[in-house]
Amino acid sequence: MDDFARLSIALASLLGLACWARSTTTRAWGEPAEGRMAVWATLLLQVSTALVTGHWEAGAALIAAAWMLLGAALVLAMNQWPVPAHRWAARLGWLGASGCLAVLATALQHAG
Repeated sequence: MDDFARLSIALASLLGLACWARSTTTRAWGEPAEGRMAVWATLLLQVSTALVTGHWEAGAALIAAAWMLLGAALVLAMNQWPVPAHRWAARLGWLGASGCLAVLATALQHAG
């Protein structure tokens, strides 16, 4: 698994975490919004990227670690800066998801 794929998988966790935080009642963001499906879609994208790279064991460990570590960092950031934390988590998450899509597209192109 190359560094770009690893970074993309890790950053994509922020998209799922930001959607998850929005789908629950929080002191900083108020009432919940829909977004639980985005969490599952992000997880599916991460797992697909890990499988395509060929190192699914390392990918599974990376996904679990990214969700835990970045989740803890997002909670800490939400307590201090709720609006910027959500904004930047979503932006970095979309960047990671885009990287995962690029890795998947490249793998499909080489497979075909």
